[in-house]
Amino acid sequence: MISATFIFKQKSSDHEFDSLDQSIESFVIKHHEYLGRDQWSNEEKGTLAVVYYFQTENGLKALKDFSDHKSAKSQYHKWYEGYQVIVSQVLHTYGDGNLDHVTKQK
Repeated sequence: MISATFIFKQKSSDHEFDSLDQSIESFVIKHHEYLGRDQWSNEEKGTLAVVYYFQTENGLKALKDFSDHKSAKSQYHKWYEGYQVIVSQVLHTYGDGNLDHVTKQK
């Protein structure tokens, strides 16, 4: 399993941003390798993090190659003060079994 964490600090939004964001989200959740997502915010820093989970790196590559994602990335400076992407391989997960999560071992 692969996780891709997108951390960003948004400075503005407009119709173009909203349209691209919706298109990208729709593309991701319809992709056959998509497993789920989490979203976190850090109000102290003013940042937001969205974590997408894919079966393999092919799911993430499809997102990177998606035309609307490329368009949004090329214009990020209009909407974001900055961003960071962390790509990780999920090796192990554990817990008490009482939390329903995409990474829950079956």
